[in-house]
Amino acid sequence: MIGKVNDDFFQRNIIASVGHENSRVVIGPAMGVDAAILRVGDGYMAIAEDPIFPSLNMSPEDFAFLTVHIGASDVAVMGIRPRYMTYSLLLPPGTAEAYVGSLIANISRYAAELGIAIVGGHTGFYGAVTVPTIGGITVWGHGDAYVSPKGAREGDDIVMTKGAGVEAAALLAYELKDQLLRSLPAEIVKRAAARLREVSVVRDAAIAARNPGVHAMHDATEGGLKRGLWEIAQAAKQGIAVRRDDILIPEDIRAVCGYFGLDPWEVISEGTLVLTCAPEYTPELLAAYGEAGIPARIIGKVTGPEKGCVYAAGGQSFPLVPPAIDQFWDVFFNAAAVIQERSQRPEQQRAQKLCRELQETVNRLCQRELAPLLPEIGANIAYAAADSETLDQVAGIPGRIIRVKGKAVASTAPEMGASTYMGNTLLIVRKYFPEARCVINLRNNEAIRRACRKGDYRIAEMPVPEGYRQSDEDFARDLEAVLRSCGELPDVIAIPDRLNLEKLILLLGSTLEELEGKIMRITQE
Repeated sequence: MIGKVNDDFFQRNIIASVGHENSRVVIGPAMGVDAAILRVGDGYMAIAEDPIFPSLNMSPEDFAFLTVHIGASDVAVMGIRPRYMTYSLLLPPGTAEAYVGSLIANISRYAAELGIAIVGGHTGFYGAVTVPTIGGITVWGHGDAYVSPKGAREGDDIVMTKGAGVEAAALLAYELKDQLLRSLPAEIVKRAAARLREVSVVRDAAIAARNPGVHAMHDATEGGLKRGLWEIAQAAKQGIAVRRDDILIPEDIRAVCGYFGLDPWEVISEGTLVLTCAPEYTPELLAAYGEAGIPARIIGKVTGPEKGCVYAAGGQSFPLVPPAIDQFWDVFFNAAAVIQERSQRPEQQRAQKLCRELQETVNRLCQRELAPLLPEIGANIAYAAADSETLDQVAGIPGRIIRVKGKAVASTAPEMGASTYMGNTLLIVRKYFPEARCVINLRNNEAIRRACRKGDYRIAEMPVPEGYRQSDEDFARDLEAVLRSCGELPDVIAIPDRLNLEKLILLLGSTLEELEGKIMRITQE
C-alpha cells in the first residue's frame, strides 16, 4: 500500500481509536472529511493535519507553497478561513543551511499571503529521515458556521473547479519534463508543470463559502475526482449521479496523464474543489468563479441514498466506485520503470496496459461483494484488446478468484495467455461479436439468474450436453451454436448442469467498466 490507507484499513484500525469522547467534537475522523470541527464558545473551529514531502527535484520555494496551501486547503473547504498553523520540519543530517533557510522563509511568506500566523512547530535533523519532510502541518481557524461533505443535499448540483488530475499532471510534468518533451509539445508540458501553483483550493473554497447555497465542499486528493465524489456521497449518506462527459479535463492534463497511462479522474488532484450547491444559487456561484478566472462546471446531481452512486458515460450508466489504488504513486515512485515501458515495443506496451487495467478491475471487484457470486471452483476473467485474435493477446489470471474467509481473493496477478478456458471462450465470442472484450464466469443459481432477469440482461441458454458430460471440444461447439442464434451480443450465457463441470454463467462486456457495472447490479439485487 502506498499513499493514504484504504477504506477497510481506516474502518478496522482508525475510526474506533480516537481517544476520549468529547462533547465539543462536532465532526471527528471520518472518511471523506477534510478537517475536524470543534465547538468553541459560540462558534466553531476547523482543524486539519497533513504530512508534506517534496518531489525529487522540487525547489524549497515550491515545497513551501505546497506545504502552506495543502494544509490551508483542508480548513478552507470547511467554509472557515485558515488563520493559524504549526509545522514539524524533519531534515536529513547534512542538509544545507541555505536550503533550510529558504524553505522556512518561503513557508512564512506564503502563510503571510493567506493571513496565516505560524504559532509554533519543530525543526530538527534525524538519521531516519532521507529527504526534507514536513512530518505534519496543523492548520486551524474559527468561524460562526461551517460547511462539510456531510452537508450535501438531495437535488444539489455537483460542481467541480479547474479540472481533474491537477496535482498528478503538475508533479509529473515538473519532475519528468525531459521525458515528456520527447513526445509532447513544449507548451503542453510547460502548462502542466505550471499547475503546481494551482495545487490549492483556498481561493476556490473562499468563493464558495460566500454563497449561501453551497452545502458541501471537498478537495479531490488521493484517488482523484472519482474518489472525492464518492467520499462526499458516503459522508452525506446520499446518492450521486455524475456525467463523466462533462468533467473538466484540460488538454495539458489529458496529455500528460495519457502519456503515463493514467486516467485523470482517478489520480491525485489536490487543487480540484468538488462542491454541492442548491440549483437556484449555482448560476451565481459559476459567475463568481468566472470573475475570479477559475474554471468551474456542473457535472452532476446529488440524489437519494436509495439510488446509489452512478456515473454516465457514452450513453450508459455505471456504478461509481472509488479506485482501489491511486495509480499516480506507482508512476511517480517508479518513474524510471515507466519510462522504460514507454520505450518498449507496441505489443509489449499493449500487454502491460491490458494486464494493468485488468488488475485494477479485479482489485475493485475483490473489495466489493463479489464472494457470493463466485463458483465453488473459483472464477476467472479474461480481457482482450479491440484487435486481439490469439490466446497470447488475451489477459487473464493464472489461478482464480476464490473465496477466502468470505472475501474474494485473486490468487495471482494477470498475465497474457494465462487463462486458457476463459481466454478461448472470449475468442470464440469475438468471432461472432467482435465488440466483446471481457468475460467472467460466475455461479449459476436462481438468485443470480433472477437478478439478471430483473436487470433486463440478454440471456442466452446453452443446451444440456448429452449424458450431462461435456469435453472442451463439445463446449466450444455448443457455444458457437448458441452465438450463431443470437442477433446481438448477449449479456449472459447460461451453462447448464454437467456431471464433470459446475453449473455457471458467463457474463460478457464490451469494456471492463461495463462488465464491472453488470456485476455490481447483480450484487445489489
